[in-house]
Amino acid sequence: MFTERIGLALLFSFLVWLGATMFFVLFGELVLADPGEQHFFVNFLLLEAGTFVILYAVLSLYQKLDRSRYAAVKLGIWGSAAGLFIDTFSLWNHSLIFPKLSQGQVIAFAIWLVCAYAMYLMIPLILIRKEKQGTP
Repeated sequence: MFTERIGLALLFSFLVWLGATMFFVLFGELVLADPGEQHFFVNFLLLEAGTFVILYAVLSLYQKLDRSRYAAVKLGIWGSAAGLFIDTFSLWNHSLIFPKLSQGQVIAFAIWLVCAYAMYLMIPLILIRKEKQGTP
């Protein structure tokens, strides 16, 4: 089940990781607030809401391309595993990859990252439930 069309899952996984990383390379200093700042929580909620919408769309698209059973679950697992592995090095070398971010913003990025990966694993379960209920 989880090895069918693995190439497509890994390609999508890399593209999701690259898209998120490039977003924060380009806009991180504008959208990330230090966790000690008053507006951190509002920024965090907005980022996570946007992340949910994008991940939901990506996982839905993937399901249309990979018609195997539990395709979205497969992408959620492979995408999270691959992304977490790569992000280990991104955070380790944050001064090279995210040179414009302050230490507080790097912490905010890590907080966003943890919640984003939780969504990456949970959204496929929502899609499966919708599929079983027959809702579009």
